[in-house]
Amino acid sequence: MATAAALLTLLLFVAVIRPAIDRGGLGEFLGIAALFIAILLGERWLRSR
Repeated sequence: MATAAALLTLLLFVAVIRPAIDRGGLGEFLGIAALFIAILLGERWLRSR
């Protein structure tokens, strides 16, 4: 199971994260990641009400 997780993490980095940083820069990638985290936290807050 740990091997599969490591392989999927590597695939995510190679196929998604590295091209996003190359195309838009690290700042754009961090902005998108922060927006995604904010959405997840907002959804969690709405479900806890």
